[in-house]
Amino acid sequence: MNNTILVILHTLNILAFVIEIATESAVRVIALAIVLGEYTWTGAQVLYNNRREILKNINIFRETVGSYFVYA
Repeated sequence: MNNTILVILHTLNILAFVIEIATESAVRVIALAIVLGEYTWTGAQVLYNNRREILKNINIFRETVGSYFVYA
């Protein structure tokens, strides 16, 4: 084999490696996006379903903290 063929084969090998890494990374990023989307959707549902209780607890906390800054 001459040097030109070796350079072409070496370049193809590097290109195949880069494409493989890029494909694996893309699949992982897509899977991560799907999982994060699912967690966000579930979190939004929990917040919406428990919104009144959450607001009640926030108001209790706000009044408690506010009472520390009021003179009797």
